[in-house]
Amino acid sequence: MTFETEVHGRYEIKSGPLAGAWGANAFRQRVVVAKATGTTREEAIANLRSELERMDQADLSSRDSEGAPPASVYEVALARLLPDMPDSYIAMLRAHLTAPDHLISATKLAEAAGYAGYEGANLHYGKLGQRVADEVGFSPPRREDGTEIWTCAIARDTSLDTEYPDTSMLEALSRNMETQHFEWQMRPQVVQALRALGW
Repeated sequence: MTFETEVHGRYEIKSGPLAGAWGANAFRQRVVVAKATGTTREEAIANLRSELERMDQADLSSRDSEGAPPASVYEVALARLLPDMPDSYIAMLRAHLTAPDHLISATKLAEAAGYAGYEGANLHYGKLGQRVADEVGFSPPRREDGTEIWTCAIARDTSLDTEYPDTSMLEALSRNMETQHFEWQMRPQVVQALRALGW
């Protein structure tokens, strides 16, 4: 009767004896996200997998039209990620959050982070976006060359659903990315999550 660990999708499941029964806990990066019990180890794990599937389905149904999850999902993800983020990433997030209407250009992000130019901000905000996307299960749009636009996990193009309601995110980004004045707008869910975390 020992404890066992297995991987189930993006979760790590640990199971073992629990007061005359069996217990199973699901972890994401050392944080417990769900628990279940059963009369056998197999039953406890099966019950836990059912709960994880229910949670994942609820998460999918609450996502916006672009596939971004609700603020509660971002809050949990950012709580996990923020302690290990470089100061420059924190500085960019703060600058974006505090910018008027949460709108900011790559040049302003670079200034906040201490990068020499907007290229550094594009690179590193994209890397931050990829970390966030991995945590929240967001699939970003892709450029024509097939590469992902990871920043979309944090922000969106301001023209979407306003001036160009029938334009896809990728088309809008492609149209505006080369202009000097392109600004990213922080997703409302990210704003809410950061505020909930005391920012």
